[in-house]
Amino acid sequence: MIEKLPGFTNPHIENLIERLDSLIDGDRAVSELVAYGEGAVPYLEHFLHSGSPRTIALPRCRVVRALGELGAYSILLAYFREYERPADPQVLFAEDAVRSAVARELLNWKSDEVYQVLLEAARERATSGLVLALGEFRKPESVPLLFAVLDDDLCREEGIEGLRKVPVIAREYAVLSVRGKTQTDLLALGALRRRRATFQLLVEFGIIPEEWADLRSFLQESDSAVVIAVARLGLQVGPESDYHEIIGALLRVSAHINWLQEDEISRLLDAHRDLASQLAREIAEERQRRGERPNWLMPSWRILRHLLGRNLGSHASGAA
Repeated sequence: MIEKLPGFTNPHIENLIERLDSLIDGDRAVSELVAYGEGAVPYLEHFLHSGSPRTIALPRCRVVRALGELGAYSILLAYFREYERPADPQVLFAEDAVRSAVARELLNWKSDEVYQVLLEAARERATSGLVLALGEFRKPESVPLLFAVLDDDLCREEGIEGLRKVPVIAREYAVLSVRGKTQTDLLALGALRRRRATFQLLVEFGIIPEEWADLRSFLQESDSAVVIAVARLGLQVGPESDYHEIIGALLRVSAHINWLQEDEISRLLDAHRDLASQLAREIAEERQRRGERPNWLMPSWRILRHLLGRNLGSHASGAA
């Protein structure tokens, strides 16, 4: 049972509100409430703003949808302005879904007021819907927050899509982040996913030769995704004098890659076959000195075979 709305006594609307909890006809109740028109708005507003804390988000998300279809955007804005973070983690998780739903509905009213409310709400606690909505506004002011959420598994994809919508500003911010000139720390503990996403975006956006020196140190990363992205950039704009280090970094991380990365590394090495084969030969000889036998289940051995072919047998004992 829902809490009764003081001063309003419409049994039919109250019944529809109660049906929002139903897994069977809750969506139908939304349609009927919308069809009822403005008379349903006070009941929906009461449910959204004054209802008891819930660990299940669906009924409140249905209320949000109904308010959006009824054009009650001021009530949706008020939801963010009056929002207080729940102490119960289960309620908090459910309310995140409601906040996302409200943000998506507010995209139907793009204005500076709506944008500022969404931005402040996301700064307080980002959700996928809030990040998606901010990206749709395509405003430079959102860029720092969009980069900040790249470490959040629940918001990362929406953050990346939002940054793609403002490529010029996002590219400049990414380069500044690499240089340590922003509040978005790429080197902090726990920032690995942000580094990966940032360099992948730079691969998409491109860099100029003068910016390569700022990225070069990331070739020493242990993470293969970061090294591959940086190597791609270096092979595009870096000087030939750096190719030895770049290709060496690709061969170094090849022991810990997935099959997609193996294919990408192979393509990059093929474009510089002579140097890559020379370095591969040195690695094979070193492994031979250690008495290591080829293991074709390991991507690093498969890449050596890709580069050296039959010649691998003369550099690694026991080669098949």
